[in-house]
Amino acid sequence: MADTARTDEDVPPVQTGKGRSRRFRLSVILAVLAALFATAPVYVWVVQGRRVTQVADGVRAVGTFHAEGANCWRHRCWVDFVVDGKRVEADLPALTSARKNKVARDGEPIVVRYRASDPTVVAEDDGTGYVFAMTALTSIPAFGLLIAALTCRFPVRRAKRLS
Repeated sequence: MADTARTDEDVPPVQTGKGRSRRFRLSVILAVLAALFATAPVYVWVVQGRRVTQVADGVRAVGTFHAEGANCWRHRCWVDFVVDGKRVEADLPALTSARKNKVARDGEPIVVRYRASDPTVVAEDDGTGYVFAMTALTSIPAFGLLIAALTCRFPVRRAKRLS
């Protein structure tokens, strides 16, 4: 019978110590954190942007803008308008701008679009409010972590090329 015992020469070397493994772990952790932080802008874009786009081809109406506070993302904003002779009160999306040129819009007329099947689903006609701005603002941490994860990977690649 042949000897089937393996010697140390047959085993590939294992990289241990302060080398590639720690840098790799750091870049993976940063990439996972970037993916986690990327959920906020995706949420803002999907939830708020969807509300604006679903009424884009809806019926136009002129109503009265109302706000409980200085902004619509922390306070309630709504619009009163008339549909088929009935007064409808509908909540505006959270990122609707509550001011125009630093002047409060409370009690001012506003042009909105609403779904014909459900007049309580409305959005401002001439814009998306702060949807794009908040999406960009909430994506800054995700981009920063992604860049950090990518820069952690470059020393690993450079070390491989040198050896």
